[in-house]
Order: sequence, then structure tokens, then C-alpha cells
Amino acid sequence: MPPHPTLPDAPRWAALLTGWRRNPTAPTLQGRLTSTLQTLISTGQLSPGERLPAERPLAALLGLSRNTVAQALDDLAASGWVTRRVGSGTHVSGSAPRTAPLLTLRTPVSPAHPGPHPIHLTQAGPAELDFTIAVPLLTEPQRQRLREATLDAFQESLYHPLGLPDLRACIAEMYATQGLPTTPEQIIVTSGAQQAISLTATTLLRRGDHALLESPTYFGAIDVFRAAGATLTGVPITPHGVNPDTFMTLARTHAPRLAFLTPTYQNPTGTVLPTHARARLAAFIHDTHLPTIEDDTLTDLSFDPHDHPGSPPPRLSAHAPDAPIINVGSLSKLYWAGLRVGWMRVPHTLTAPLTQAKTLADFGGSQPAQHAALHLLQNLPTLRQERRDAITPARDHLAYLLRTHLPDWTFNTPHGGQFLWVQLPTPTASAYTHHAARHGLRLFPGASMGVDPLPDQYLRLPFTLHPDHIPEAVTRLSRAWAEFTSRGSERLA
Repeated sequence: MPPHPTLPDAPRWAALLTGWRRNPTAPTLQGRLTSTLQTLISTGQLSPGERLPAERPLAALLGLSRNTVAQALDDLAASGWVTRRVGSGTHVSGSAPRTAPLLTLRTPVSPAHPGPHPIHLTQAGPAELDFTIAVPLLTEPQRQRLREATLDAFQESLYHPLGLPDLRACIAEMYATQGLPTTPEQIIVTSGAQQAISLTATTLLRRGDHALLESPTYFGAIDVFRAAGATLTGVPITPHGVNPDTFMTLARTHAPRLAFLTPTYQNPTGTVLPTHARARLAAFIHDTHLPTIEDDTLTDLSFDPHDHPGSPPPRLSAHAPDAPIINVGSLSKLYWAGLRVGWMRVPHTLTAPLTQAKTLADFGGSQPAQHAALHLLQNLPTLRQERRDAITPARDHLAYLLRTHLPDWTFNTPHGGQFLWVQLPTPTASAYTHHAARHGLRLFPGASMGVDPLPDQYLRLPFTLHPDHIPEAVTRLSRAWAEFTSRGSERLA
């Protein structure tokens, strides 16, 4: 493949410009790119004085001709949005209209421009297949179970800021049964795991504090910690999760105020931290009083029964129940993303500030949703088995088709979770995601999940698509890859 022009922070620009081709404000690609860049400037996602990419690398990222990009940037300059000078590049104008500044979110969102898809999409199946978000599929019996679970949800009109008492007791018993002594007073029910992570970060972090995260890691945690103003340091993920020695060295060097770890079926790599490494980390966290979020949201997504010898080791916090480890869980991955019920198991030393933060946030979550969660969690083994039965064939089918049709893509088949962490033989996977969009695929550059710069060679592919759509998805991946590699840096619109 011909070499590609280098684009600094290509994953960020790939995320910023996601969906730009569907921008309905202009009939031409040049006009759509101009309009999208104007929106990024006016919303504050591009700051005054910030340098835009050079023409050639931006054209390579988006699969456009250099002339199309140059004309779009010239149009922005003519209308005062940017300044362009030979030798110094293109910069956002200090006088350009804008609102309050916004972060460039790593978290994938729905397309900004839900306009028509490219005409050349004639493949069978949905016009667009989304690989950016992993959401479980509900069966009709599961929908009926949800309806039945809310029948008793309308008996009272009280606020429960920390969650329904019965639900808190149920979650506490679940942790205790799994080897982590817990009282109901330690449980705070939240609107999904994301709210639990956000409440913890905003409570414990101040602008300029350091935070320690795995790299790569869950994009929602990266966004929350950045929004809190923290300086992020990444702990590289090895084939067996984080290296305890590396974690401890970085913690001593940077003195973080908060850490974030996913020891079981790590997102996105699927790694599982061994028991001995968990024990060492837990002892260090206990001795240094380092507040640490342990993300439990994928723990129940094992491909083996939980009494199987290959089942996940005990939680990190189980090795040090009194350490400042906040366990975060949710039903979104195990049952349904629309059931926005999560929780955190809070150590006694942190219950007061986190209880206050939750009370200030919303006075309590939806009671019907919490009644449904209570009903479901009372039969946790059934939930696990249903999800295992649904997701294991999908994982195996996707892995088989990728190895058959894209043999130069490499990955390990995980023992749990819901993702394949795929390495592509290219240094410009971000550019491939934009090319794939023209084939009706939404992809997420794996490098966007890096706390520190990662090689731009990875994709995170969830195996939660409808099983009937997996063959079509791989067909589109393969077709887009063949075109991408054949055209190289000379891809034209």
C-alpha cells in the first residue's frame, strides 16, 4: 500500500468528522466538509487559534482529493472562520462565532447528520450497521419479563436518592455472595454505570489533579476524567491486563487522586487480570489510600459458567474489602441498554461524599426501572445464561468470518465481554473507518481509546449485532478494506 501522509492525532479528527458526508446542508462534498468544520468551530469543539490538519493528510483521512479539501478550507477562510497562511498552515480565527467550548468526546454518538446514506449502498440488510456501541438484543420473552417486573412500581410517591431499599439490599447480597462483604448502606443506585463513574470523578477530582487509567480503556471514562480537568496517565495493557509493577511505579511518580481499572474482560481488549496481580494491586491501593474505580460492568459476560475453572477470578476489591475501591456495575450490558440502572459499591471511607453527590444529582432514579432491576437481579443465573447463549454463537461466527475473509486482521478470541480487539495491517485505521462509512458501516478507531497515543492500527468490534446481520457486516468490512488498500493514499471522492 502506498504510504499515507501523517496526520497528528488522526483518531481525534476521525471522531470529530464522523458523519460529515451525511451533512444535509450542502449538495457537494466540499460544501458538506465546509459546513461540518463551521459547526465544530461554532460549538467550541475547535478552539480559537487551533491548527487544522494540512490538506494532504486530511484528504487521506477522509478519502477525498486534496483539491476538495483545499477548496473547503479556502471557503472557510473567505468567510472568516479560519486564517490561512503559506508556511504556517490553517488556524481557527479568533473572531469566528462560537459558543461555550466543548470537549472532543471519545464516546461515539449518533450521527450528527441523519440525512440520506450514499446512493452506492445497494447491499442487503440495513442501510447502516453500527459497530461503535455494544447493546444487547432483547427477545420477546425478555420484553414481557420487563413489563411484568414493573407492575408493583407505582405503589408509592417517595424519593429514594440512593435507590430503592430492596434493590440496594439485593445488590449488597449479590456482592457478599460473590466474596465481597457488603452492606446495603454501601450501595448507591445510579442511572447506569456512566453516572456512577461521573459522580465519582467529579467528587474526587479537581482541575489539575492526576488520574491513572488503563490504556486503551473505556472511552466514557476518558471523557469524564478529562471533563473534570484531570491530567490523564495511561498504564499500558499487556496480554494479561495491567502490570502491577508499572501501575505502582506510575502511581508513585504522579500521585494520582483517582484510578480506573477493568480487571475482568477489559474494555476493549478482553484481558483478564490474574488473581496474584489483583492481590498485589489491592494491597497497594489499600496501603496508599488511592481511590480506585473497579469497573464490573462486563464481569457477568463470561463464556463459561461461573462455576467453571476458567471463570473470572474474585474481584480486585475482594482482596481488600476495606480499601478505597469503588465497584461499579450495571444491567445495560447484561440485559438491556435501555434499562438505565447501575450502581456502585462504596467503601465506608467514601460513602459520605458520594452519597451527597448522588443526592444533589437527581434525588433518585426511575422507580419503574429500579423495580425491573430488582426483579431481574433476583434471578441473576438466568440472566447470565441467557446472555451467554446469545453472545457466544455471535462471537464465534464473527471471529470465523473475519478469519476467513480478512485473514490479515489479527485478534485473540476473548473468554468474556463483548468485543474483539482487532489489529489491522495499516498505520491509518482511522482513515479506514471513514472509508467504511461509505459502505454503510459505523466503526470506531481503536486509537481513540488510548489515554496515551496508541498505534493507529486497531478497531473495537462488538459481537452484539443481530446474528442475521453479521455476515453482511463482514462482507462490507471486506469490501471496504479491499478498496481502501488498493487505492492507498490516492483515494479520491
